[in-house]
Amino acid sequence: MKRSRLLAAIAGIVTVLVLQATLVGPVTAPFPVSLPVVLVAAVAFVDGPATGLSLGFATGLIADLGSAHPAGVLALCWLGVGLVCGTIADRRSVVRDALTAGLVCGIATFAATLLLAIVHGGAVAVDAIRYALPAGLGDAVLALALVPLTRAMLHTHSLRAPHPVYTQLIVGAGARD
Repeated sequence: MKRSRLLAAIAGIVTVLVLQATLVGPVTAPFPVSLPVVLVAAVAFVDGPATGLSLGFATGLIADLGSAHPAGVLALCWLGVGLVCGTIADRRSVVRDALTAGLVCGIATFAATLLLAIVHGGAVAVDAIRYALPAGLGDAVLALALVPLTRAMLHTHSLRAPHPVYTQLIVGAGARD
């Protein structure tokens, strides 16, 4: 991993968490629309399931540690978002990826609310059902803006994922007697 990619990931996590707490959360209240989980989905669409899983866990854990509920709930749900979005990424259609992000993020919000209702008791299971559709639609709207922006940023020269360069061709490595 290049240092610039790691620094960009840290800056992205901090930025979306601050924007979520100061702008997105208050504007979309009482619906649980989440900018950080949309970022996880957008990065996973470009870089695949391994990066999405890692970024989802890290972002979710930081969000968990900064909140009053038990740590690990968002980390678990958001690593699932990264894994699913990285696996089913279209990579050709921004609109399709944005709608997929809205659906997957809405399901993750539903799962996180149910987990919080079970583990912490602070959330009500009825709220998970009531807010699932508005949260998914809000996440899809955020994804329409964030998916193309993330795709453009991760395809720049300084943030492009390193690709292995093979200089030798190994033939018959497994055919030794």
